[in-house]
Amino acid sequence: MGRDVQTWITGEARTGKTTQLVEAFQHWLEQKPSSAAIIFAANHTTRRQLTQQLLRAIGERYPVVVKTPLGFIEDEVTLFSPLWWESLDLNAQFPLRLRSETEQDLALTLWHNKLLEWGLVSGKAENQLVRRILDILQLAGASGTPLKDISGLLHSRLSVEEKAALGEDEAIFEVITQLILQWRDWCLEHGFLTYGLIYYLYGEVLLPNPIYQDHLKRRYRAIFADDVDDYPAIAQDLAKLFIEDQATAVFTFNPSGKVRFGLSADPDVWESLASHCEIISLSASPSHSSRERPPDAIPLILEKVVDPSAFTPLPDCIQHLPPPIIARSQMLRTTAEIIIAAINAGKAKPEDIAIIAPGLDEIARYTLIKLFTQAGIAVSPLNEQRPLMSSALVRSLLTLTCLVYPELGRWIDNSAIAEMLVVLTEHSSHSIDPIRAGLLADSCYQADPSSPRLLDIKTFPRWDRIGYEAQTAYDQLREWIQEYKNQQIAGKTIHLVSFFNQAIQQFLWKGNNLPVADLTSLRELTETAQHYLEVQKRIQNQEGETPNFIQLIKQGTITANPYPLPVFENAFRSGITLSNIFQYRSHRATHPWQFWLDIGSPLWFKQGAANLFASSVFLRNTHHNTTSEMESEEHLQRLLKDLLNRAQEKVYLCQSDLDVNGTEQNGILLSLVHTSTPYTKLGS
Repeated sequence: MGRDVQTWITGEARTGKTTQLVEAFQHWLEQKPSSAAIIFAANHTTRRQLTQQLLRAIGERYPVVVKTPLGFIEDEVTLFSPLWWESLDLNAQFPLRLRSETEQDLALTLWHNKLLEWGLVSGKAENQLVRRILDILQLAGASGTPLKDISGLLHSRLSVEEKAALGEDEAIFEVITQLILQWRDWCLEHGFLTYGLIYYLYGEVLLPNPIYQDHLKRRYRAIFADDVDDYPAIAQDLAKLFIEDQATAVFTFNPSGKVRFGLSADPDVWESLASHCEIISLSASPSHSSRERPPDAIPLILEKVVDPSAFTPLPDCIQHLPPPIIARSQMLRTTAEIIIAAINAGKAKPEDIAIIAPGLDEIARYTLIKLFTQAGIAVSPLNEQRPLMSSALVRSLLTLTCLVYPELGRWIDNSAIAEMLVVLTEHSSHSIDPIRAGLLADSCYQADPSSPRLLDIKTFPRWDRIGYEAQTAYDQLREWIQEYKNQQIAGKTIHLVSFFNQAIQQFLWKGNNLPVADLTSLRELTETAQHYLEVQKRIQNQEGETPNFIQLIKQGTITANPYPLPVFENAFRSGITLSNIFQYRSHRATHPWQFWLDIGSPLWFKQGAANLFASSVFLRNTHHNTTSEMESEEHLQRLLKDLLNRAQEKVYLCQSDLDVNGTEQNGILLSLVHTSTPYTKLGS
């Protein structure tokens, strides 16, 4: 393989594609030790994993830098900004990438009058339409589609259902294009970048530029890309430059992967590169055990997807929980009890087990984590995102902000004051318990839309019953608030980020070890505030910035991962993996045992949130004769093949008659339960 400079490695999950890529990189490095290469991974998790594999293989003799395609493109757009400034005749100012929530807020403000003029939407529907238009920009940019062509593509390729979602007036396609062009011009004028604009600048401005191409070829002599089935089409344009230049190029492709299909990935256009490369097809290593494994059941399971009436029994490696289980809560408890019993009996370790659901709602997540935690078993949720407003520390800091800054009294009430009194005094030498906090909030909080305040404790008729400790804590907090209010009265500007940092040091960080989840939420709060204020300063709209920021946080759109993955590869695999299907496949996880929740749910068949609006419109090789039902069936088959290839020993099908809303579950995969063997003791 080393003699062939352009190689296409294809195979299912766990067939050794990444290992082959690492070996190819080693061989290339031996031939050209002083050259640099582009190394791509599909996402941040696989980027860390590939980095560790490369470092183990070559040691420290080469600076390994692995990036995602979007990460590389963003770096290039920033590095070569003078080129696109000159091409687009823009004033030079350092680019600032907008976060998704800020992008939505600014676009809504910019487009509001235009949307009203056309009488398109109002209220929540307006937010949804703005989000869809921004997604269309991102899809167009990722596919390398010129923005002026968006209107024609939407008109000719949108499905009937998608057109109905936008409205009956076909002129809306031209309006959408105008809004996107207006948003592009406004953002570039202010130096703002979004993911959609980053793709646009790279695909339409930088990549065709001969000066950039010359710099690119001089800097990099090879490209190594892992899991290209999850890459956007614009990255394929980059890879073609290396192929046309006869440079070293190695790609790995999983036909059953395509996890980000519908989220700007275009695996079909990437697959067209295979004809320019030597193709190496890999298959799974044969099992030395006489027992059948889940991958062996793939043909039978796919047969049942096509024909649910087929009654061919599944092998023993596919089992279902014993019926009848009517309520979903009973199914969750039964699943947890089976896993706990197996772990306690030494049949399995927590890190050997993955619980996978088509849609992991908060009730199921909370129930399973609580049951396993009570049994002393660790749980590792994959990429869990919680709204910042779910953190008591964040809510308390925002309440404190409303007491210090003017015109914020509408955002707080007595219960918020009581929570703040408890949380902000918990780590101090004097604290306030919830009962006394409630009494103080009811008696000593003076509500006022413009200037709410905490009154003297003696306002409470029985203040002497509060106690010395609670009284001292309350007075200290009140004095701290009054000190900052006095600074404002004196005309001193208090920067919001600085205020958050000082409040954290004063009330929350007393040498104590805060949980990782709390630290993550606080960090996300301060970073979001810093970014939001930077944006407001750049557009010269600092009036009312604090109320708008409070509103943005309270909307719940800003989230943080309470369990961020550590740097070390195996450190996070210390407990039972809990994930939805998309995250599990994105992490390229593998486990001996998988538990599939809600096997009768229709969500297995639907692509749902893993499919952006109008995503099929911007695929370069669009199949016009395919229907949404055919696409969903293909998606389901890929999903099942990928999950089964990642299960090493057993798959357990967990099913309840009713879902969380009490609706009967009779999805297409219910036939698997009817033809699989009943549950036997785990590990037997």
